[in-house]
This record gives sequence, structure tokens and C-alpha cells, in this order.
Amino acid sequence: MSLDAPGSRVSVMLRLVGAAFLILGIALTYFTYVGAATASIVPQIVPVFYLGAGLIMIVGFVALIANYTN
Repeated sequence: MSLDAPGSRVSVMLRLVGAAFLILGIALTYFTYVGAATASIVPQIVPVFYLGAGLIMIVGFVALIANYTN
């Protein structure tokens, strides 16, 4: 893939954003797990954090596999 075409630049940026979202979702899941284990997070909101992290990871994964075409 050459970076000369505008479409390929968009694809690279889309994949970078997807990787960032995937990493953000994994980090949110990890810190929620650690916070729930040490009881520093109120137990009633832990599922909400897991749901949010899951949605962020799904968006990141979809962005990673997306293919931009002109």
C-alpha cells in the first residue's frame, strides 16, 4: 500500500484511530477490574464501565478492519 494516494492515507489514519480506541477500551477494562478488586469503585457502576469499555473496543476493532474506498 502506497501512501501517495489520499485514500490510503485515510485508511492508515482510520486504522491508527481504531488501534487507539482498542487500546483505550482494553485499558479501561483493566483499570475497572483493578479498581473493582481493590474496592475503590462503587460496585453498582462497574457493569457500566465494562459496557462502555466493550463498546469502545468494538468500535476500535471495526475501525481496524474497515477498508476505505473512494
